[in-house]
Amino acid sequence: MKRKSLFIIALFALTISANAQMDNLSNLSAKWIRSNVRNASLDGGADMVNYNPAGLSMLNDGIYLSISNQMLFRHPQHSYNFGAGTLLREQDGMDPLLPMLYAAWKKNKIALSTGVYISGGGAAVNYPEGSFNTDLMGYSLLPVFNATGGYTSFKDQSLKASSFYLTVPLNFSYLINEKLAVSLGGRYLRGINKTEAGMTFTGSPAPDYLLNIDYESNATGFGGVVGIDYKASEKVNFAIHYETKVKLEFEADQNKGTFKLEPDGSKTRRDLPAALNTGLTYNITDKLIAAVDFNYYFQKNADWDTIVNPKNGEKLLASEVAGDCYKAALGFTYLVNQKLELSAGSNYTFYQYDDMELYYTKMGPYEVLKYDNFNLGVGAGYKITNNIQIDLGLMRTFWKDQSIKSLAAGIPVDVNSSAYVLAIGFDFRF
Repeated sequence: MKRKSLFIIALFALTISANAQMDNLSNLSAKWIRSNVRNASLDGGADMVNYNPAGLSMLNDGIYLSISNQMLFRHPQHSYNFGAGTLLREQDGMDPLLPMLYAAWKKNKIALSTGVYISGGGAAVNYPEGSFNTDLMGYSLLPVFNATGGYTSFKDQSLKASSFYLTVPLNFSYLINEKLAVSLGGRYLRGINKTEAGMTFTGSPAPDYLLNIDYESNATGFGGVVGIDYKASEKVNFAIHYETKVKLEFEADQNKGTFKLEPDGSKTRRDLPAALNTGLTYNITDKLIAAVDFNYYFQKNADWDTIVNPKNGEKLLASEVAGDCYKAALGFTYLVNQKLELSAGSNYTFYQYDDMELYYTKMGPYEVLKYDNFNLGVGAGYKITNNIQIDLGLMRTFWKDQSIKSLAAGIPVDVNSSAYVLAIGFDFRF
């Protein structure tokens, strides 16, 4: 029974990451939440460490610090029918902490910068009554448990998982002239994934059997970052920076459950894809600033291991099945006076799936939803003093209701979601 159980459960390797793209996060500061555009910013917010590292060398001399936090209120849900009536499964709880810290030092033509933030993952999945995938796992295992122990049903499903890519960058920026600046740097990533899942098999003369999965998997990796900022005029600024792929080989450990889905020491690949981030700002007037961003995520070039097609048993590269992804954004900032500024923006994320239904055979997409979505953000920045600014932002993400067929079960799964992000941040300049 153990060998057959291992084979069946291995079909459901858990990969949970709750964010706009597959893995890469873009909501990396309170300023971004309220504007949705930061790639060509030159306003002195220290989050430029992430969004426009080359532009840091164009700032006035001094030290720049930024600290912020986001609270995520997500409500993904999905419904399906295995033949005994429609079941609704939904996320429970909120994510109160998604902190980030940035710091930069500028002197003459040189700027050095660093920070600590979450570049991927960034949320937890909590389905206290289980999900479509735990149901599918239960029905797949039931014949095995029935044949060996007389079990006829299962109950008390649950699923909890989280994924965080802790990131520390180090950038060197140089001002070539008053119009052109460049940057070169790298970043260290520490991927931390935790998975808990379980169910109870019952209906046998023997005692109920608790199948419980509880383990962690961790990875470390390094990547490069190169950037350019070109200030075409007093009104127009253009910036671009490229983040290389980060190789992440996750190794499972700390197995504490009754069943080892991934035994300690087993390894899986889930690279953080390379990303090209571009932006342009235009000062329409002295008070009104418009900005556009465009990000492209090279997911197909990342290694995400393989997916087995349930129809024919063919093994395919998971990243090829997922395809690439891009995000386009438009935002505005209005300077009310010397202390107060208001901003609003929107962005659209588009998934270029090669085979969406096949990708959804992985554990995770039905629970966190990975398909096209639209964001709206609003907020304000207020200068408490000349050197301290507070930023407040509110963002709403919209997904269109959709039905995605499960190739493994042969039934449709209806999915929908809504999400809010509330952010607060402080900028300090010395």
